[in-house]
Amino acid sequence: MKLQDDFPDHDRRDWRALADKGLRGADFETLISRTENGLQRGPLFDAAQRPQTHAALTGPDSPLLAGRPWHVCAPVTDPDLHFANMQLLDDLKGGASAIRIGSLPITRRADLRRLLEGVLLDLVPIVFAPGSSAAIHAAGLDELYGTAVTLGLDPLGDKPDIPAGWRAFTIDAAATFEAGGSDGTELAVFAATLAETFRRHGSGAQPHMSALFALGTDAHMGIVKIRAARRLHAAVAGAFGIDDPALPIHAVTSQRMMQSEDGWTNMLRTTSAGFGAVIGGADYVTIRPFTDTPDHRRLGNATPFGYRIARNQQLLMMEESHLGQVRDAAYGSYFHERMTEDLAQSAWSTFQIIEAAGGIEPYRQRGDLESAVAADRQARADRAEPVLGVTLHASDNAPVPEVR
Repeated sequence: MKLQDDFPDHDRRDWRALADKGLRGADFETLISRTENGLQRGPLFDAAQRPQTHAALTGPDSPLLAGRPWHVCAPVTDPDLHFANMQLLDDLKGGASAIRIGSLPITRRADLRRLLEGVLLDLVPIVFAPGSSAAIHAAGLDELYGTAVTLGLDPLGDKPDIPAGWRAFTIDAAATFEAGGSDGTELAVFAATLAETFRRHGSGAQPHMSALFALGTDAHMGIVKIRAARRLHAAVAGAFGIDDPALPIHAVTSQRMMQSEDGWTNMLRTTSAGFGAVIGGADYVTIRPFTDTPDHRRLGNATPFGYRIARNQQLLMMEESHLGQVRDAAYGSYFHERMTEDLAQSAWSTFQIIEAAGGIEPYRQRGDLESAVAADRQARADRAEPVLGVTLHASDNAPVPEVR
């Protein structure tokens, strides 16, 4: 049979008749689900629902990729600097192509030099997580001047004296998500911070910026969020006269979603989140070790096994599943295009509220952002969705993963 000639044409009415038959008297509304921002997702998207703004949303070419579709960015989080150094070297030997330095006890330049000992700095991009104390010592290391560095500094602060190729500012949208905010709130904070940065530093800040997003267990919404972020960035940058801007996006698997009960199930969460980051088009992807739980339900520092699993999850996506062979895999998908448009529009509406309130800083200072995040948390609690390994398929005798 020929696909375009021999198959009969069907329309949405035909599908609805079959759906009603399959429901056997149940309400059609039971097929409709909604996101945390109240956006309808399904049950069916077709060509008629594809938005007019149908365009490829690809990211910039990141430095030192050497043919890879994205940077496998190894997390460096252990407070023992000797272990952290040995672990990041193992990650790089095992396939990681970049490193992300977290909040380590680095109080002087010598500590940072010790952490990076043995790393081929001219081949490995270095990303400092927002708030990392190590970043303030980076500019003093001459050996770092030949590589790509993302400092992770607050974009609303003063621009430091750094090499021209470095990315000084990182819009930390992930902090809003980790605090309990929804995807829409996270994107609105990103857009508002971006606008305030351009007002404060001018369009010249664009080459020195990056963005950080946290991705949860819903892989499809992860894809949508990264693509919506690029839409919002293009819109805000365009308003400031910046044409065809490039913005490196760092995606990290959310710590908020990690569980201490049956911690092994965290591997499923991080794989799903990582898939969303990759297909969504993130430039740097960091998958947390599966024992990296929030402080209030802390398991402990990850073992080499935990780091190896986190690294191999990305290598499986890249080298065995070949997820990077298509540059923008969600392009043209009715579901992802429609949800990208709807999420971007929802975030834009919240962004306009923030702007009308005087911008992101007054919005924070008055407690409006905290209230919005609290409302998101409450709405999530009201949904009471099951948690794998905790309230769904819970095990009475799941072994506790080994930690340091």
